[in-house]
Amino acid sequence: MRAPSKGAQREANRGQQDIATREQLLNAASELMIERGVADLSLSELGTKSGLNASLVKYYFGNKAGLMLALLRKVLGPAMLQLKHLAEMKLAPDVKLRIHISGMIRIYFQYPYVNRLMHQLLADDSVTFGHILAQEFSTPVAEAQERILKEGVEAGIFRPIDPLLFYFHTVGACDQLFFGRYQLENVFGITTIDKELVDKFTDHLNSVVLNGIAKD
Repeated sequence: MRAPSKGAQREANRGQQDIATREQLLNAASELMIERGVADLSLSELGTKSGLNASLVKYYFGNKAGLMLALLRKVLGPAMLQLKHLAEMKLAPDVKLRIHISGMIRIYFQYPYVNRLMHQLLADDSVTFGHILAQEFSTPVAEAQERILKEGVEAGIFRPIDPLLFYFHTVGACDQLFFGRYQLENVFGITTIDKELVDKFTDHLNSVVLNGIAKD
């Protein structure tokens, strides 16, 4: 086998460097959003956090909105694939829903900015990003939920439930714990969302949802 030419090797090295730089920028953006509890940041802040020239955002992502979309794809892409596989698995519908709800809460715990980041993109350009966000993130969740609910009704486990109402109930509940941090602190005196609180909330929400839709 012939060894790669010097030109091909340079291209391969450049490609690896590009991937590493993109990841460095995305990781820095994620860390900043978690640290500050917001879904927006300036390019100068990103440059300082990443240790890279902020102009690289335009080179790799086109603009800040492009970086935000790439970050959503990075953190939610694997979860979308897992949800698709979950919906297709040979498990009882109530087990699937418990896994699904628990998984959503874990995502928000790890990346508490995801819904705010979507709202930020929609506020910036709803025409461009509305369809993209719906197609890549919201619709797969809604379709998987509808499929599981239908399976549960057919199996005699769930009573008939409106998928639209179920979607907003579950997604909104999962997000609110992390979006409402000021309420946690000022109403309940809780300043940190730790694993213990997340586990308690997960058990609570699963219990409320599954008991609420169970067939009498």
